[in-house]
Amino acid sequence: MTTTFYTMKYIKVTLAAIAALIISQTLSAQVPLKIVIGGQDTVYNQKHTLVCITDPGNVAAINENQLKVYRTGAFGTEIDLRRGNNKIEITLFKGKNRRIETINVYYDPDAKKPVRPEPKITLEEAKAIMEKSQYKEELFYGLSLDGAYLQFGDGDDRLGGSKMGYVDSGIVFKVVASVGNLYKVQLSQNKFAYIPQEYLERTDERTSQVNTGSWSVSNLGKADRVRISLPKRLPYVSWTQLDPTTICIDIFGATNNSNWITQYRGLQMISYVDYRQVDSDVFRVILRLKHKYCWGYKIGYEGNNLVIDVRHTPGLSLNGLRVGLDAGHGGSALGAVSITGIREKDVNLDIVNMLKRALEAKGATVVLSRSGDYDISMSERKRIFNENKVHIALSIHNNAGGSPVNPMGSSTYYKHITNRDFAETMLERLLELGVPNFGLVGNFNFSLAAPTEYPVVLLELLFMSSIWDEDKLVDPDFQKKMVNNIVLGLEDYLEKVDASIEEPVVKKKKRR
Repeated sequence: MTTTFYTMKYIKVTLAAIAALIISQTLSAQVPLKIVIGGQDTVYNQKHTLVCITDPGNVAAINENQLKVYRTGAFGTEIDLRRGNNKIEITLFKGKNRRIETINVYYDPDAKKPVRPEPKITLEEAKAIMEKSQYKEELFYGLSLDGAYLQFGDGDDRLGGSKMGYVDSGIVFKVVASVGNLYKVQLSQNKFAYIPQEYLERTDERTSQVNTGSWSVSNLGKADRVRISLPKRLPYVSWTQLDPTTICIDIFGATNNSNWITQYRGLQMISYVDYRQVDSDVFRVILRLKHKYCWGYKIGYEGNNLVIDVRHTPGLSLNGLRVGLDAGHGGSALGAVSITGIREKDVNLDIVNMLKRALEAKGATVVLSRSGDYDISMSERKRIFNENKVHIALSIHNNAGGSPVNPMGSSTYYKHITNRDFAETMLERLLELGVPNFGLVGNFNFSLAAPTEYPVVLLELLFMSSIWDEDKLVDPDFQKKMVNNIVLGLEDYLEKVDASIEEPVVKKKKRR
């Protein structure tokens, strides 16, 4: 009898435990949890970041500290670990259902973080890598092809080497060395640069020092044109300066013999032109502009004449302005992917489409570099903008990196110093949205920021990698505010340009 009693009692307890386990598992299944960052066993930093995903609307806590669950379902925090084992408890509530998960993180500050072993490579692969990195002296001549550009050095990063500028096809370069996939070329006696090997083909022509010829400066209607006569095509680089705004072009292999410069009346952008012989074979062209803001310039050869077109300032209103909008990435280029799986290329295109509608409502003509989700090269994007003669352009991106649990913010980027004010104006409007200032970045070595034909700025609106920023990017109300402030930023810049243009003073002649 006693044995039967205890047996029945054990069975009841066991059944209750099984029932509780089944209920617990059911409740856990109803409250989803995915740990995406910080679930490792052993760490070597005291600050430990833990990021999880659940259903939006759930209540979440880590170590009894309630956290915001964003509209994406993400939540997370930074935890100060103590030496040794740390128990971290994640609690989730979905209505009356509750889920508790515990992870153990061992903090060992004295241990060295394990180093991943270098991948093994074959002897042939090692030899190829060595040959690619070796500096090898050469001596031949190459003719530049379409798309050619010059780099300052043989350095490289994810954006490529730092570019001096693009050059025309049909220019002869003296190659003195190769390093990796670059040729080192001699521009003048004391100046060297690098050019990707794919943009040079061997030629029997030779470089030679030549004399410059006459100039003319005239108003074409939509641009002021400077035409410099040369006996052959020579390499050149250009840059801009401020205070006062100036365009400078160095022509390599040229010696001054420009004995007259014809400057016609009616110029709108160019105040005057000048030159300097800065080295025995480097001729510097100086174009001093009338206004503070440069609206773009184009350099190229017509035959052997070097032509510089300085674009006239367009109507300073969005009504009638041709705006180029670039949605970064696309197709196989996903861009950054957020913690919850949102792809940057999709966010960029959504923002651009909203911005297009907002600008068109103001009377602007919008030119898109891509209108859908497909691959498109940087050169094709620039071709679209140039062929459609955009007055101004924005490239829309979203950043990645930094802390996933803290707000990261907005930043703007420019290549040429004359676009700095444009980038700063756009950043000021983005910061009005209450986001952190991630910075104003100059000399940005990005292909789409390189054109000189029109003002162009890249916007990194927010960070895909931050759960705070990600929440803003998927908020329809915030998207509308962001687009509105981008439009306001463009209008602010146009107003700045307008205010800087001095009205000509017409003095009446006194009657005698």
